[in-house]
Amino acid sequence: MSLRDRIGRRAVPRLIVALSRIRLPRRVEAAVRRATGRRGRVDLFIAYDDPLSAVAVLGLAERLAVRPVDLIVHPVVARGIEDDPAVDRKRAYAVVDAGRLLARDGVTLSRRASLEPGEVAFLAAWTMQIADPADRAAFAADAMRALWCGSEGPVDRGALATAWAARATHAGPPVDDPAATAGGERRMRRRGLYDTPIAVVHGQWFFAHERLPAIEHRLDELGWTAR
Repeated sequence: MSLRDRIGRRAVPRLIVALSRIRLPRRVEAAVRRATGRRGRVDLFIAYDDPLSAVAVLGLAERLAVRPVDLIVHPVVARGIEDDPAVDRKRAYAVVDAGRLLARDGVTLSRRASLEPGEVAFLAAWTMQIADPADRAAFAADAMRALWCGSEGPVDRGALATAWAARATHAGPPVDDPAATAGGERRMRRRGLYDTPIAVVHGQWFFAHERLPAIEHRLDELGWTAR
């Protein structure tokens, strides 16, 4: 028997079994969650200055609406590789790429220039002041539409505050608290993630803007199928 045959007959089946064992605990966990009346969960790390995060938020909001799955939005401000010399080129390309991806779903990107993180950092803090995950995700989608699909001029804080008030359940204006996003940024670092938008689906992560069908497939595998 040749070396190739030995690899094919022994190593490959063992690898397949090993991979199946990695997936099996997640499937069991998902089955237990369903049996106890709990829903599936997709954690999504986004940045409001990132047009690809708009692609992810809007795409997942639509796709998860027909599944018993919660979208948990974690807005961050600090992202990317520290002192990255290509950051400006990446931001410019993200606008082009987001326009292409949104057009695929029949959505027009209105803003043709990148935003600076400081221009929209307040939105991350506002988002985290909405306690209910569904309302938080809905506000994130509203804000992304306003920023990237409804305007190309200066950021309109007044209109965004109105959108926030429609989703928030407590009285009072939103507060610009930079510390509000620290938890999401720590979670990203602990998982070894460095940029947005990233979706974590029961232990597996995806660059969400380009892997929306793969996220749906992952949820199907775990039993969180569309209704």
